Amino acid sequence: MIWVVFPAWNEEKVIRPTLLALWQAYRGRNEAYTAVLVDDGSTDRTVAEAQGAVADSGGELQLRVLSHPQNMGLGAGLRTGIYWVLDHAADDDVLVTLDADNTHPPALIPDLVKRVRDGADLSIASRYRSGAEVHGVPGYRRALSDVASVIFSTLYPIPGVKDYTCCFRAYRVPLLRRARAVYGDQLCTARGFEAVMDLLLRLGPLGMKVSEMGFVLDYGERVGQSKMKVLKTIRSTLALLGRRRIERMMRYRAAQIAALEAAGRTRAAARPGSPPAA
Repeated sequence: MIWVVFPAWNEEKVIRPTLLALWQAYRGRNEAYTAVLVDDGSTDRTVAEAQGAVADSGGELQLRVLSHPQNMGLGAGLRTGIYWVLDHAADDDVLVTLDADNTHPPALIPDLVKRVRDGADLSIASRYRSGAEVHGVPGYRRALSDVASVIFSTLYPIPGVKDYTCCFRAYRVPLLRRARAVYGDQLCTARGFEAVMDLLLRLGPLGMKVSEMGFVLDYGERVGQSKMKVLKTIRSTLALLGRRRIERMMRYRAAQIAALEAAGRTRAAARPGSPPAA
């Protein structure tokens, strides 16, 4: 099973074509998938448009909607979607995350998933690998991403990772089960766009095989303005990087992670109806 998690906040103009693109990507493929829409307190027709995509597909699009009563931020949206999937997934399943604004092409999901099936724990659609192209992204946004890649690679290196800020990723489910066992509800606590980086920083100390593939990021497909507050995101990201770097040195060394993971597995086994931790 492929689980595709879409954290969404007021994306009524783009969620239908995004979900329909996922349906098209898996038409005729002999692999089950489910789209998991995490509606983060939207005040528009995001959910109605998502359900419209199901109708447009003739009921073939498999959709599950999870709702926050109010806007809680991207980190909470990712955590809600990931943890819901972990409560329902098998260990040979793959979980995919991507933006709900139609800038990450669902047609590439099978390629990301294949890299996980071929042995990676995590595969990332990267703007810094062969074949990558970026269109329609404002210059200052591209510069911020480039600087972030250099800073993160220097201060918090993760083997195989060049793109720390792209949410378009496929994860082996046991990797995320391990993360849940170690971090509990602290897996992804950042509220804003830095949550995408936070999730990766949390996975870094666990040890994982990462595979990146270049992709075409086209902001010409985006409708409306980005919700990112640039200066706030920069400040939050630098503060987050400092905290995670210190925690990795002081709290999440190999022996400490092993102990936390064992305790987390015990808690998971005690949850009624929950699959065992990997």
